[in-house]
Amino acid sequence: MTGTQYKFRIDRAPNSFSRILKNLFLVSALVALIVPAYTHSANARSNPRYASIVVDFDTGLVLSERYADKKLHPASLTKAMTLMMMFDAINSGRVGLKDRIRMSKHAASMVPSKLNIPIGSTIRVEDAIYALVTKSANDVAAAMAEHLGGTESNFAKMMTAKARQIGMKNTRFMNASGLHNPRQVSTARDMAIMARTMINDYPGQYKYFSKRYFTYQGKTYRNHNRLMESYKGMDGLKTGYVSASGFNLVASAVQNNHRLIGVVFGGRSTSTRNAHMANILDNGFEKIGQIKVAAFRNVPVPKPKPALLQALASLNAIAPAAAQKGSSQWANLNTSLQNGMFGRLVGEGDIDPAASNRIETGLMAIAAHKGEAYKAPARTQAPNRIQPARIKVPSGASDSTRLTSINQAWAIQIGAFTSRAQTDKALGQAVLKLPEGLRNGQPVIVPTKKGNGWLFRARLNGYSEAQALAACRYLKDCIPVHPNVTR
Repeated sequence: MTGTQYKFRIDRAPNSFSRILKNLFLVSALVALIVPAYTHSANARSNPRYASIVVDFDTGLVLSERYADKKLHPASLTKAMTLMMMFDAINSGRVGLKDRIRMSKHAASMVPSKLNIPIGSTIRVEDAIYALVTKSANDVAAAMAEHLGGTESNFAKMMTAKARQIGMKNTRFMNASGLHNPRQVSTARDMAIMARTMINDYPGQYKYFSKRYFTYQGKTYRNHNRLMESYKGMDGLKTGYVSASGFNLVASAVQNNHRLIGVVFGGRSTSTRNAHMANILDNGFEKIGQIKVAAFRNVPVPKPKPALLQALASLNAIAPAAAQKGSSQWANLNTSLQNGMFGRLVGEGDIDPAASNRIETGLMAIAAHKGEAYKAPARTQAPNRIQPARIKVPSGASDSTRLTSINQAWAIQIGAFTSRAQTDKALGQAVLKLPEGLRNGQPVIVPTKKGNGWLFRARLNGYSEAQALAACRYLKDCIPVHPNVTR
């Protein structure tokens, strides 16, 4: 009896043990999934100095952000703005690269990192630029500030004014070096704006930020941004550190013809900061590869067919008179042209029953051959479409909250369709999905010849860049379109 009981327990033990192991495995798997996410979140919460953002350079599209508007201390990221001020002076002719900057007692008193230039000595402007980029020399930054602004405090006011001018709303500079001052603050978003401005507006000078080594008076200094040696496509910008800020970095890299800008505040060390920057940039490049953003390009215009040339000539001749009479373009076309050429040329793919819609489709073909976008008049809007509401701008709001002038406007493309009926329907549905403040876009239909038929791109025009990016967050498969595409 006893032996039987003992054997029974031995027989059952492997099954019980197997279940225990299985349960432990499942628990371990869950922990493996949960802990990294929790740890990342917990680490961010436990590090009050942390913030990050990744932005697409071409469009300003934010690919990731975390605490991006939290005011933190920029440290030596400040020197990028100091350099921007110097580049302004150079570009305006007020300063030359071979000019000399004198080292004052105040500048020489700065704590390291520094070049230790003696009081009264001078340094060439171009050498000073390299000293800020690579060595992050505080004494040179202060001397540069005095050279441009008279005093460093006055120069800091000039820096803050420049920051406001380019859209850095939450930044205040108190010195030119980034040495800690409790009132000197910025945000990850503002630093991304600064970097984007630097790359876009100062292409000739941005090359300085790719300098890996700088030799001055026989001594060679290495750029503090070591990611330029290890991360694919990275070509600038600036590192920063003070004890109050942690390890900061603004960086830019290009991969597969996409340039991204990354900002990290509050790294615990250079290695963890660099690893995190590499990680968020990797994720950004993966995302941007999946997002097709319409960018400006010169699209060759097909050679018009003979019948179309005749139509263009007649339209160009009668356009002024038509405008005076208030008649529509398509009404000026003769009947044979309406029923013949348009039917043959663009009838494929146009399933609208209304004759006027078919003629209007022909006008869009003319617009396409002329390299223009066709703006749909009100009468051609889809049935039952709700008219976009007027934007209500709060009192005191700046003009930047209003829809941009059509001639300088971004658009959003909501889709491309083989049928005008589908195009009109999609435009109407898109308007309904947008919040009230983004519904006032002007419908624009852009036709493209596709094989034996036509493809109609449906767009809403009249947005600022920020509004276009915001609108696309509400719509599936939405593409922000650069102003040069919509003209």
